[in-house]
Amino acid sequence: MNKCFFPGSFDPFTLGHKNIIEKLVNLSDEIIIGVGNHHEKNSFIDANTRKNLIEDTVKTITKNNTSITVVIFSGLVVDAAKSNKCKTIVRGVRDTSDLNYELRMYNTNRRLEKGIETVFLSTDNNYNHISSSLVRQICKLGGSLESLVPENINKYLKNHINSGT
Repeated sequence: MNKCFFPGSFDPFTLGHKNIIEKLVNLSDEIIIGVGNHHEKNSFIDANTRKNLIEDTVKTITKNNTSITVVIFSGLVVDAAKSNKCKTIVRGVRDTSDLNYELRMYNTNRRLEKGIETVFLSTDNNYNHISSSLVRQICKLGGSLESLVPENINKYLKNHINSGT
């Protein structure tokens, strides 16, 4: 894979997301992480902060001179991939329920843009229980996030979202 687009809301970015990036650096020369900014959705963390936190997280992930860039996008994933000159979209899957959803998105995206292919990467077993929605719920209830998110994001959530922990 020459250049790929890894989209998501990343609200917040988890260790599962990081696991996918760590795999991608072995497969791609250039990774564009697309932070979705959807106006109808109430975000837990604003898009610019998510972008900055992800940039801080991935700056230590290097291999084979792979370039990693983080961008914010709104609108269709295929349009964002195309505007970033990516012919491959990468989607992480944790289990079969993710795969069922992602296959529907794959078929829709192929109808919208035939020139862009989607590749699925699975998370390692020790991360397949982690979702951003689970992290948000645990954070709101004051639980520990250390085994769910990178250290810098855990620190941000403690200091800005749940300052009572």
